Amino acid sequence: MATGMGSEVIITENDMPAEVLEAIKQGRRVVAINMLRESTGLGMANAKVLVDRVASKVAPRPPRQTLMKDYKPTNTRLLGMVFVLAALFLGYRFLLTG
Repeated sequence: MATGMGSEVIITENDMPAEVLEAIKQGRRVVAINMLRESTGLGMANAKVLVDRVASKVAPRPPRQTLMKDYKPTNTRLLGMVFVLAALFLGYRFLLTG
């Protein structure tokens, strides 16, 4: 690992510390990045790239379609009819009886 200024840190996905892996599995990426930086001396960008790479394999995000499966649209036809009836009523009330 890093010993001084200008030294090169080489770490792969397989060399990830266990506590960093656990944080990734829990969905705590920021914590995992900070732990990796502290334990290896990596810079922010390199630590983020490694954590993101490992996270995509260990805890992949669900596709967007699965997030939308519980979405229930409102009944827009009924709402439109209510607005039309309200407009007709107001028109009759104020224009014809006024």
